[in-house]
Amino acid sequence: MSAADVLQCLARRWYIVLLGLMMTCAGCLAAAPGQHVYSARASVVFLWPGSGPVSRTDDTAVPALVNFAAMVRLALPALSEGASDGGAFGGSLVGAEVRRGYIIVLPNSGGQWSQSYNQPMLAIEAVDVDPQAAENQLTAIMRQIDETTAELQERLAIPPAERVTTTAGTANIDLVDGGVNAGTRVRGVSALGVLGAFSTIVSAVLADRALQRRRARPVRQGTTAVPARGV
Repeated sequence: MSAADVLQCLARRWYIVLLGLMMTCAGCLAAAPGQHVYSARASVVFLWPGSGPVSRTDDTAVPALVNFAAMVRLALPALSEGASDGGAFGGSLVGAEVRRGYIIVLPNSGGQWSQSYNQPMLAIEAVDVDPQAAENQLTAIMRQIDETTAELQERLAIPPAERVTTTAGTANIDLVDGGVNAGTRVRGVSALGVLGAFSTIVSAVLADRALQRRRARPVRQGTTAVPARGV
């Protein structure tokens, strides 16, 4: 079937084309706004026994607390299937187009090409399409960090007065609207438009062929047999 034949089919079945275009436009308009993603972020700082946050220039306390924070990060159980590996991740889950999940990162101060860990803390981000769900996930993670910190030191039989503590109970939660990713929205609307147009053309051509075959079917007329005369 040539392009001219397809155009003739579309012209004959214009009502199918019109219906398909209306449904496609309605779907694109409904998908255009997209769905917002909310990001909840917080940082849990590890505190030296009997003191507050240590300075980055403290060559004794900082390396020990950083190593302990890394141990806590590795010991944390997965809270849900949306966990992401924070070992080499330096961006935002919203920027990575993640809609549901969380990430726990030991901050790297060295940049992209080098590694320098001099911050005794764990940075957490939880994302969800519901703001309350994102905040609840973040709160659960901070509570789990605090519990894991206590469990590790209890296994090592460290006296309570000499244990490392965290700011998990007092950390500020920053909840922001990550908006809708423009690239995802454009790709989704474009794909929906192409699929709608293709489905409309195929439906119109198939309907036209079916109607043409029905009209071209010959009508059978009844015949009466004439008996042969004997000679």
